[in-house]
Amino acid sequence: MFEFLLNPIYQGWIVQGLLLTVEITLFGVLLGLILGTLLAIGDIYGGKLAKGAIAVYVEIFRGSPLFVQLFLAVYTVPAILNVQIDHYFLAFLVFGLNSAGYQKGYMKGAMETILGDQMQAGLSTGMSKVQTLRHVILPQALRIVIPSWTNEFCSLTKSTATLAYVGLFDLVSAGMAIKGITYQILPVWIVIGAIYLVWITGFSKIMDMIYERKKIPGIELVMQS
Repeated sequence: MFEFLLNPIYQGWIVQGLLLTVEITLFGVLLGLILGTLLAIGDIYGGKLAKGAIAVYVEIFRGSPLFVQLFLAVYTVPAILNVQIDHYFLAFLVFGLNSAGYQKGYMKGAMETILGDQMQAGLSTGMSKVQTLRHVILPQALRIVIPSWTNEFCSLTKSTATLAYVGLFDLVSAGMAIKGITYQILPVWIVIGAIYLVWITGFSKIMDMIYERKKIPGIELVMQS
């Protein structure tokens, strides 16, 4: 039933697809964390224009399917600009921008959970707002946001299945290719699903352990839009 797993060619395809799935997920989450943090800071301290632009950005990326964003980026944007842009680059960028739309809310909630008292404490020691934000607020916010960051990783990993529909060879693409040759539909998708399960579960357990060691007792995340 699972004889295809013994074929070196199919093994190579699975490994190749898994590597792209892992790479684009990790890149998307990390870029999303960086951009989401900047968006959260802008939303808290920015003026009306900045807040409005950030709100539009968040609504676009959270309010439309990632597949649509990916399809537009890969096929529509290059056509409009009349330029050749590497599909892998566009896919990595879209995943990061999409993740930032969600992580902005996580980071804003984490920052506002501790902002008031901690900011006053930092200012009272002679630090500036920027110094307090960098050395006091953000380090604590990053510890608070670990569970939400882990959930974002899980969600983004499963969303990589959309890559198969824009010509990129991810784990689902590997499954589709093997299925098309062997006609072993159920066994192939059982294996692909199991790989996703092991990867996501393993990563989540590691992050849970990190959170248990780094969490701030008595402080939990307040979700923000």
